[in-house]
Amino acid sequence: MHSKDFFIERVQLALLDAGIVFASFLAAAFVRHGSGFVEPGPRGGIRIEAYLFPATLLALAFVVLFRYERLYSRYYGRFAEAFRVTRGATGATMVALALTFFYRGYQYSRATVAIFYPLVVVSLVGARNVYRQYRRVVRAHPAARRRALIVGFGRVGEHLGRELLERPSYYDLRGLLDDDPLKAGTGLDDRRVLGTTQDLERVVRQEAIDEVIVALPSARRDRVMDLLGACMRLKVRWKVVPDLYDMLLERLAFDQVGDLPLASLRGSAIVGFNWALKRAFDVGLASLFLAAALPLFIVAAAAIRLTSRGPVFFRQTRVGLRGRPFTFLKFRSMRIGSDAGVHRDFTGDWIYGRTGGGGKPVPRSVGAAAREPAPGDPTPVEAEAGGPAWVAAGVHKIVRDPRVTLIGRLLRRTSLDELPQLWNVIRGDMSLVGPRPAIPYEVERYTEWHKRRLETLPGITGLWQVSGRNALSFEEMVRLDIRYIETWSLEQDLKILLKTVPALLFGKAY
Repeated sequence: MHSKDFFIERVQLALLDAGIVFASFLAAAFVRHGSGFVEPGPRGGIRIEAYLFPATLLALAFVVLFRYERLYSRYYGRFAEAFRVTRGATGATMVALALTFFYRGYQYSRATVAIFYPLVVVSLVGARNVYRQYRRVVRAHPAARRRALIVGFGRVGEHLGRELLERPSYYDLRGLLDDDPLKAGTGLDDRRVLGTTQDLERVVRQEAIDEVIVALPSARRDRVMDLLGACMRLKVRWKVVPDLYDMLLERLAFDQVGDLPLASLRGSAIVGFNWALKRAFDVGLASLFLAAALPLFIVAAAAIRLTSRGPVFFRQTRVGLRGRPFTFLKFRSMRIGSDAGVHRDFTGDWIYGRTGGGGKPVPRSVGAAAREPAPGDPTPVEAEAGGPAWVAAGVHKIVRDPRVTLIGRLLRRTSLDELPQLWNVIRGDMSLVGPRPAIPYEVERYTEWHKRRLETLPGITGLWQVSGRNALSFEEMVRLDIRYIETWSLEQDLKILLKTVPALLFGKAY
């Protein structure tokens, strides 16, 4: 979206909020003093001029607090926006009440404030939903859309294209250009690669392009300048993705001092009030889940004790928030005495990108079977506890593991072995939603970039689990974890929890 359009939307929204607050306070005063619904004051009626000052004060306080809540700088879902509106309204009302305490020009009724608060919250949430629909209609109008063309369909160009298609904006992506002949005809959804950079003039004229976005951050400067020169000759707007994005895609936050732009890495969004909110949500929901799952606990525990020797629970040291170790609980699914070295070695190969098929097979140092697997066959890994385990092609996990008991296989298949982690959540070691809890020998292989996934509590489920899980590489998992940490919202946690259910029932997480 153009910054000018974004600024206009912010101003419109701020004026809408201020108008709603101003009108709500006057309406509350009328209901209290002049409507007859509530017993009138000593004089009866309402002195409307006496309420203009506090109404204006409230309108300003709401806009300032809403700006602090980032309600004018980011787009939120309905639930997250309603929560932030309520939180900002509470703070702004308290500030205004504190200021009017020192104002002696008129004795304001507390009943007016009691009527105003729910009225303004409902009105603001409703008005913002109406504005959301208005904005959608405006952006969909052909006169407001900017027909865009992306030059470059590499990693950066693909990311940019998805952002334009998935996030609301005034851009109408018409297609892409790329010089790689293998990418001809490919694309995103129905937006295709329409040619090479040599076809720029033809595509601009054919698609009536308004703006060209050059997403070739690693290209030579003279090549980029040639493309920009062609855009100027064609009299179309242009933008360029700088090469810094190729190194730190999605990792940057921007600030500005005077005319000097400053770039830095984004930090975690799960801090301060957000951390307290997430913690309260975890404890409340985990307690309910734990109480509801008690019959399953009893059945699972009895099945484990009756079918195999050993304890009901599997305890393991895992790495939690900021590298702190904790005792991780699961229902035991393996036989006692199973060798952990198989998983340790497999984890190393997963982190180094040697799993999932099509890559380097698991090395013979962990006991790979003698025969070479046929295309599509699982790759065997010898498990000392009783025969070969298998590394399936196309996924990043060990399957057909002989160390797993019959009941353990059922528990893993349904993810019921994860239920004891609800106690980890209540204790504060884990969260309902977050990155997968790491084992210490995994963290030993992490780079500093990988360690960013330790900036929040690990979770029972997470963005990784509902986005492909074992079909994703380690690097893809880390990227999803960091995105979750930097963009956290309570609404996102609720969506992930809801997506976890079908992912487990229908196997879509695997």
